[in-house]
Amino acid sequence: MNAEQSTSVRRAQRVYGEIVYWITIVACILCMIGPVISVASPEKNILNPYKLFTAIFEGKDAQSIWQEAGEGFPGGHFYLKHLTFGDGFTQLGLALGCSVALWALIAAAFCFVLEKTYFYVILALWVAFLVFCSMTGIVGGLH
Repeated sequence: MNAEQSTSVRRAQRVYGEIVYWITIVACILCMIGPVISVASPEKNILNPYKLFTAIFEGKDAQSIWQEAGEGFPGGHFYLKHLTFGDGFTQLGLALGCSVALWALIAAAFCFVLEKTYFYVILALWVAFLVFCSMTGIVGGLH
């Protein structure tokens, strides 16, 4: 890509892409380190890693896994109380990776404000709000 082509991409789009890229890289690294911590210190986990991996490889459903490898599902965002645990650390990486659009949309909205394209500011903030509602559990899945 030459310099002329790169200037045709709007600033908000470049900022969005960079944030998605780098936060995804960080989330992947966290998700690779977490299982190492889990196996190195099996007693410092919400779920017993040996029972967890066995149940996963046997193809059991999530509810069965939580019952067999732990004491049942502790609720949403449980990892925030257990960030030093291997599974809490991994869950932090997963949550960060799943919320990457929120952080990128907020930054893109700021860029749109600087460009004075207020329609896109509203759209970016609206979608960021929907992502926020989804990740906090305000908007749940259909049962």
